[in-house]
Amino acid sequence: MTHDGRGRGDGPEDGDGRTTVVISSPEELIASIPAMLGFPPGAGSVVVVCGRTSDGRQGPVVRMDVDGLLDGSAAYSAGDHDDPDVEHDLPAATIGEGPARGLAQFCSREGVTAVHLVVVHEDCVDGYSAGLRAEDAAAAFEYWLGLAGTRVVTAYGVPEFAAGAPWVDLFGMVRGVQLDPGTTEIAAVHAFDGRVQAGSREEIERLYLARDADACDRDPGAGDADSQAGSLPVESGVDAHDRAAERLEAGEELDDDELAEVGRALLDIGVRDEIYRRLAQRGLVDDDGRRLLWWALARRRPGRERSVSLMMLGAAAYFSGSGVHARSALEAAVGADERNSLARLLLHGLENGLAPERLRRVAAAA
Repeated sequence: MTHDGRGRGDGPEDGDGRTTVVISSPEELIASIPAMLGFPPGAGSVVVVCGRTSDGRQGPVVRMDVDGLLDGSAAYSAGDHDDPDVEHDLPAATIGEGPARGLAQFCSREGVTAVHLVVVHEDCVDGYSAGLRAEDAAAAFEYWLGLAGTRVVTAYGVPEFAAGAPWVDLFGMVRGVQLDPGTTEIAAVHAFDGRVQAGSREEIERLYLARDADACDRDPGAGDADSQAGSLPVESGVDAHDRAAERLEAGEELDDDELAEVGRALLDIGVRDEIYRRLAQRGLVDDDGRRLLWWALARRRPGRERSVSLMMLGAAAYFSGSGVHARSALEAAVGADERNSLARLLLHGLENGLAPERLRRVAAAA
């Protein structure tokens, strides 16, 4: 299979500047997953590496929590199913049925014809009952994806993602030993592009919730932000934002008054939308001053300003194809300000599988 990593390496690139990486072995596929996701998925999950979509884009890498995978509580007899006409065709357990059906809908809509599965369970390689549950989960995905016209090419079970850890083919008798996840070509491409790999999804979520000890939670100088909406010339607000970003990119520091000026400007919808449009036109690069500025605002400024900054960080992650960081940032943005409708809209697009390229084109043209 192939996978697109956004980078500027020496490999072949497609029209969007993505480096195409060819994955040719089970060991390389499994070892590449932590870099693809941005963290090593834990036990009780199924990772789905989607192939190309109908319009030629590389499909996403999706991690799903699967109820019953760890304890087998979802196991059932065929007679428990609602539709008696298809009982004889169903896999032996409902483990993974819900996530599999949701993924099948996405694959059908996007024209994904092939996927690879990796089931994560501590005992699935050597434990008999755990191995059966992993096989049941893979069978559920194979069944529901098959109904949607998507073929499960391979399905592997792993206890963890680590050099020397075992893996097993859930649809066959083949076993093997994993490569070091840090040595894959995907990991190298993502490292070159500045993507940070975390130890867990929870670690990523905490990153976007962090606040400085002396952060400003209520700005006495802001006045009534709703009544001031639209009062700031858009060009002035954008210029103030860009000057601050350029200073941070050059290694300078901003004091709290300067951060407050930019944060208040971002509350103006016109300013926010123009900065968002420019982000869609020109994504973030390493040490980008915009990223540094949004992080500073998110850690130091009050809720509404923090929410807009987190939304920008989430949009940047969304545009670059980093779904886990996008979701964590956008959920934090909504948590900081429930009225942030653009953050909610982006989160809805992410949950419904809207491709980053499509979102970027719409945003850039707005």
